[in-house]
Amino acid sequence: MDALSTPVFRSFLVAAAAMTSIGAYKVATHDSSVTHRLSLHARMLPNAIYLSAFSDGDIDVTFPDSHLHALTISTRARVADGCRWLGTEKLTPMNDQTFYYEYSETILECDADATPWFKTPRTGTVTVVQ
Repeated sequence: MDALSTPVFRSFLVAAAAMTSIGAYKVATHDSSVTHRLSLHARMLPNAIYLSAFSDGDIDVTFPDSHLHALTISTRARVADGCRWLGTEKLTPMNDQTFYYEYSETILECDADATPWFKTPRTGTVTVVQ
């Protein structure tokens, strides 16, 4: 079974992940702040669930100036395997329109009788849409 891959709990986890990560990627705004819409381009395993700020598609991120800055987005959720997971997304600027994207998962704790699912790390790019 792929990590976090039970379709029954997919909607619940996506909602929980979105709610958990809403404030994680918003950078404090200043007078010269710039908001960009970012789009993720990364391979997804079929039926896998990723604890990602991009679960519902593109995201808006506000930067303190016109330059792209490195970001780390953390999302926590309790999933159907009986464990609490931490999804971490790292965005590293490559140029003025593209980030290198790295996703990883950490099991924070599990119930005594839990059987943790497999982790599903992935890499890709995130591009500035606007």
